[in-house]
Amino acid sequence: MTFIIVSLFGLYSERLYGQMFRGGLQGGLTASEVSGDHAGGPDKLGWYASVYTNRDIGPFSRFQLELMYIQKGSRAYHDPWDDIHGNQNNGFILMDDNDLDPDPDPDDGFRDYRFNLHYVEIPLFFIFDFSSVTQITFVDRLSGELGLSLSTVVGHYETDNFGNDRTNEMAALRPFKFAELNALLGIQYPITDDLSFHIRFSQGVTPLRTRFSRNEIICANALECYRKRHQFNTVWSFGISYTMFYGGN
Repeated sequence: MTFIIVSLFGLYSERLYGQMFRGGLQGGLTASEVSGDHAGGPDKLGWYASVYTNRDIGPFSRFQLELMYIQKGSRAYHDPWDDIHGNQNNGFILMDDNDLDPDPDPDDGFRDYRFNLHYVEIPLFFIFDFSSVTQITFVDRLSGELGLSLSTVVGHYETDNFGNDRTNEMAALRPFKFAELNALLGIQYPITDDLSFHIRFSQGVTPLRTRFSRNEIICANALECYRKRHQFNTVWSFGISYTMFYGGN
């Protein structure tokens, strides 16, 4: 599958611009959250790995196609220590919208909710070099990334805040969408000729699953209703790219 995607992209980009193409590997860490789970911040840590190929479409720009495995999800916790010291997850509420779990008693011990999601994702990026617009030291070595990706869930695991396995129950109550569309924004900095560091932000444009039915929410307009009814993935990723081969005219 990977070979087919890479080959098709290579043939397509050949017609766009007869210049250098590259291929390699990427990997790194993720920090993610899911909207609508009453947890603050990207507290779910994970990792990702991908293969990629890119091809120049101009002296300072290129397209890049990837095939990626990535972990997403959410985590929320409550510790009685938070009640005294005012930490952000103090008294968090889990799953109050489906009554699977009562609101936790803030004085009744430690709580830990986990929502692990495993995805196969295909991102497509337009990458441009900052050197085309600035000669400022350091900044001129940066490259920006703008893109979209399609992803699908290939595995998941979910517990309530008592540690009970709710995977099958929640999947039946809130079925996952077959595919998701994500908007991507990133920046990369070269370490060596073949190695670079990058930071990316990914925001789900389409939902991963429905949270409420239409009659369970009050909203002012269609956009607000869409946002409140569904859950969306948000992911920060930090990783390394290694270029393994070069080719082209």
